[in-house]
Amino acid sequence: MIKDMKTRISKLNIDFDFEAYWEIIYLILLAFFVGMRFLLSTMFTIYWPKYFYRTLTVIGVVLVLLHLMMAKDISKKEIAAMLTVTFVFMMSHYVSGYDFLVDLLILILGAYRVNFRNILKTYIAVWSVLLVVTIIGAMTGLAENLVYYQGEGGERVRMALGICYPTDLAAYVVFLMFAYVCVRDEYITYLEIGVMAVLAGALYYITDARTDFIVMEMLVVVALLAKKFKKQFEKLMNKRFTKIGCMIFPAVMCVLVFVLSYNFTYDNMNLVNIDAKMSGRLSLGEWALRDYPPNAFGQYVYEKGAGGSAEWNDFYFFIDSSYLSIGIKYGIVFLIMIWWNLAEIIKKNWNKKASYMLICIMMILIQSIMEHHYIQYWYNPFLVAMLAVLDTEEKNTMINSYTIEDLN
Repeated sequence: MIKDMKTRISKLNIDFDFEAYWEIIYLILLAFFVGMRFLLSTMFTIYWPKYFYRTLTVIGVVLVLLHLMMAKDISKKEIAAMLTVTFVFMMSHYVSGYDFLVDLLILILGAYRVNFRNILKTYIAVWSVLLVVTIIGAMTGLAENLVYYQGEGGERVRMALGICYPTDLAAYVVFLMFAYVCVRDEYITYLEIGVMAVLAGALYYITDARTDFIVMEMLVVVALLAKKFKKQFEKLMNKRFTKIGCMIFPAVMCVLVFVLSYNFTYDNMNLVNIDAKMSGRLSLGEWALRDYPPNAFGQYVYEKGAGGSAEWNDFYFFIDSSYLSIGIKYGIVFLIMIWWNLAEIIKKNWNKKASYMLICIMMILIQSIMEHHYIQYWYNPFLVAMLAVLDTEEKNTMINSYTIEDLN
């Protein structure tokens, strides 16, 4: 049937070279989705056109389906992976009610045979422009600059600069740094690494986001060592145990977070001390597991965080850890799918010797212990990498290997 449809489309005498134009179409679609979600996380008051989001979603579905129908030489393994991902994502969407899962599914499937480096460049462009616009908006009064005074005496002053919460501002910047390091790869300079270190310090001063500051400084140190000791670092990254370690790391972190949260009790002083260091994440995790036991395909969780207003609310309930958040809100099956997706991405990066990308993925997994942004595609571009092409050479080889058939 699909072959029939391809033939009929070709008989319309339209030059439908999707392999040549799909990447541009996809990147425009990606920019719209990421830009929209970014703006929703700011303090701008935006009056969106009626049905804007639904229209964008429908356009995305139609374009991705057309792309996959017109694509040549899709293997049975790739088809099976796409169908499995689609089933799990749609089941989780319908059961839990979280709409953005449909967006993410569109972007994962649409990234098929798209150069991932260009995906990262699109993220960098969208983030850079919107961050500048948002910060200028906060400084000029077009968007509220939320200022939080936290700590016992209010000694921790945290500014969000137009974003809905200081930690979210820090998260955008840290993911921007991850994407930039991956794009620059081994060509990153000492000057650029130094600028990243200064940016991390400035961001910490403004937002007091400790987790993101630690992760950014870790990234700076590891990138510096990788550049300084290039041969030794490449030798280490090529070791098989490095690949295995990277692939099991997310599973180990996930189990650790679940076990510590499940077993948390105020009678255990060791866990209470850890909970204090983690700003209450273990106690909140235990609360979440008790009130919302994980199931196969998730559930809607009512959360009330501190974002969007500088006024303190008496009720606070938020699942910060990505590992817990994904398992509880989107389901255990979905959690397994996400980590399988990640394992495939890690395997592809290791096979391609993309060391800097592996470094960034490991940093994101460390950050995900404390923060919930892993599953949010407007923060994390690595979610869509499973079906994407990791380097330009492979992309060119794939396109050149196709033969153009005259079906008229």
